[in-house]
Amino acid sequence: MAKIEDLIAQIPDQRLKKAIGAEVRELKKNKKFGLVFEEHIPETVRLPKLPVKAGELVAKKRESRNELWRVKAIRKGIATLEKAVEGYPLASETGFEVPVAELVVVRSFGDPIYPALVPVDRVARGGPDKPWHMVINADNFHALQLFLYGYEGKVDVIYIDPPYNTGARDWKYNNDYVDKTDSFRHSKWLSMMKKRLLLAKRLLKTDGVLIVTIDENEVHHLTVLLESIFPDARLQMVTICVNPSGVSGKGLSRVEEYALFCSLGERLPVKTPDDMLTTNSEGLIRWESLMRGGNAWYRAERPNLCYPIAVDPKTNRIISVGEPFTGANESKRPHTLKGYPLAWPVRLDGKLGIWRVEAAKLMALVGSGFAYVSSRNDERDTWTIRYLMSGTIRAINAGTIRATGRGERGEAILESELVRRTIAKTVWYRGRHTAGGAGGTYLLQQLLGERNLFSFPKSVYAVVDCLSVAAGDKKDAIVCDFFSGSGTTAHAAMLMNLADGGTRQSISVTNNEVSEAVARDLESRGFFPGNAEYECAGVAERVTWPRIKAAITGQRSTGVRPDGAYSEWPGFSEERQIADGLNENIEYFRLDFLDPDEVARGDAFKAIMPILWMVAGCRGEREDSKGSTPWFIPKHSPFAVLIQEKQFRAFRQKLADRKDIDWVFLITDSEENFGQMRRTLGRKYECVQLYKSYLENFRINTQDALNG
Repeated sequence: MAKIEDLIAQIPDQRLKKAIGAEVRELKKNKKFGLVFEEHIPETVRLPKLPVKAGELVAKKRESRNELWRVKAIRKGIATLEKAVEGYPLASETGFEVPVAELVVVRSFGDPIYPALVPVDRVARGGPDKPWHMVINADNFHALQLFLYGYEGKVDVIYIDPPYNTGARDWKYNNDYVDKTDSFRHSKWLSMMKKRLLLAKRLLKTDGVLIVTIDENEVHHLTVLLESIFPDARLQMVTICVNPSGVSGKGLSRVEEYALFCSLGERLPVKTPDDMLTTNSEGLIRWESLMRGGNAWYRAERPNLCYPIAVDPKTNRIISVGEPFTGANESKRPHTLKGYPLAWPVRLDGKLGIWRVEAAKLMALVGSGFAYVSSRNDERDTWTIRYLMSGTIRAINAGTIRATGRGERGEAILESELVRRTIAKTVWYRGRHTAGGAGGTYLLQQLLGERNLFSFPKSVYAVVDCLSVAAGDKKDAIVCDFFSGSGTTAHAAMLMNLADGGTRQSISVTNNEVSEAVARDLESRGFFPGNAEYECAGVAERVTWPRIKAAITGQRSTGVRPDGAYSEWPGFSEERQIADGLNENIEYFRLDFLDPDEVARGDAFKAIMPILWMVAGCRGEREDSKGSTPWFIPKHSPFAVLIQEKQFRAFRQKLADRKDIDWVFLITDSEENFGQMRRTLGRKYECVQLYKSYLENFRINTQDALNG
């Protein structure tokens, strides 16, 4: 840098010399060694829901580039455009006219935007004791800022799988696909990531963990970026084999991707039953379902395996087995044997399937405690029977697994050396992590009923293992993914709840982009972002939400139940059919933006309600307010809103009847009145002031957020 300082000394203009000298000193202080990239590339977002008006920054809908104009005037549906301000991609023309219908409003990152969470769909299957997960269709930069109102410093784990920037035109910057010919390709990616990681840092707890998966295209740049944003964190890289077959190119055949674990504070990795590399999987205890899954396995395939099992309903023990059913009418099959009700291999469609082992072998397994009645399945009018497969029995005979006694249902109580949990290694090689395997492509196809809707979905088991290492000991963890893609992270958090009875809550954000080929086809037919025909083809609408909804309900949007079961997961000892679904609650929102000139006070409260529910932690089923009332206290959620401050005394009395309330929103423009009401309520409540003007309460995309 000495050469630069010598040149600066020769500048005759003292003001210029001083200014350049100050910049160089900052560079020397902050960039002694590390990542250098162009951070000031403007980033914009198109907002098709906002009306085109005079003074707005706009782009042409049909142009993939982000050339921008200012609307000088509008007359009879025709907009007169002029050159945009400096600092943005400038238009090549100015002072010409374009129909308003061909334009879309654009906001730069830094221009205030007023958000609204619009409810789209929900599934309530977890009951009142389970939290509500969220899926939000939004640009993640804006969603992250909205989350700060309710989740700043409260998130346990952030897991993200951002665009890998391979140069294959698989992500957009300013509405234009980035490819290898873009000289600012890496700078755009790093600039995009830095903005979002700075916001993510504010969401994490002081002992939170950030996990970012990436491949070789940006792994080194990302590592240095994380070191600069999280200088005090412990940063480790895990190499995960996600495609053992390899991907051939000009170099070596690539089989791996990387997961960067950024652990804050004193957070240490959680010990797991599997070290992900060297553990002998035969030592893992797994009780399998006795009924064979799969669409092909009906009674006709193996008639001798369709036999009844007599169950004592008082003790839930297997008593005996009967002869295979050979009749033509399955509804006339026997329902009792020696006075005991019978378990048959009844499939979801009500027809008879088959068991996995013959009757004599089953009774031998029962005698050893290696088969037992797991639970009653009222939907199918049968029982779920579980048994140990030959590999587990070999491990018992070899002493790797020890049988220490019998349970209430006659099942062997087993202990494994591998239950002594261990620290995961930094190289993971497990078949369950394969992206194209049972937890990745196959699972997504089963849930959606279609192929090739999403390229390279993560294996849900790879994400489960990452989350387990980060927060497996926190059963009530909040997990966030703002590059949600096909929704694997939310699915993984729910499977962890299934395994250990946890109440983890997932917050997932994904945009609704379509592939370049689909976008060209839609635009050629006159459909653009904001049109229903375009939106229904996007990833949020066609993949993310349908996948998560199907995982919970156990059926696709068509009503068809998916095939297969969740499997190969250490720590989850019982097989679970995908079609059985998951006992969770979830709500799907779209993040819209309001026109500040059109927000009337009467509409403000309705627009704000879902955001208040989110700020209060998404607990309890969300409710909408009805009519004009002096306050709003939902029946199921732990928050209350005072709408008319003159009714504070009566409102306070109402609060006394609800012991579960812990968030109170007080609408008043007077900070003095707010302070007095907060003191009166005491420390029991988290009090938040809301202004009577909606726009004063939740405003995002400001410069303060960017500098956060």
